[in-house]
Amino acid sequence: MKNLEKLLKAYGIGLSYFNEDDPEADLLFVYRSEIEKHKQILTPSQLNELYKYDLKAFELYEKYKNFKTEAVDWLRETVKLAKSNLSPQLK
Repeated sequence: MKNLEKLLKAYGIGLSYFNEDDPEADLLFVYRSEIEKHKQILTPSQLNELYKYDLKAFELYEKYKNFKTEAVDWLRETVKLAKSNLSPQLK
């Protein structure tokens, strides 16, 4: 559970610092993948936090989707995972 909290926090921090040339954008995907595997054990407040982060990821992708960089490719893959947590109108 502690590791999951750390992953959630790292995911949020990574999104805060994301830009189109982010050399660590692949970590966002790794963090989100691991969170997805264990999402069922998150507390309601952690699920709410995850929802906010996923929405942020979606907004970032909308902002940067026209950039042809590896960081944006990783963000796109992260958003594919995050969409399962977002409302149907964003899918």
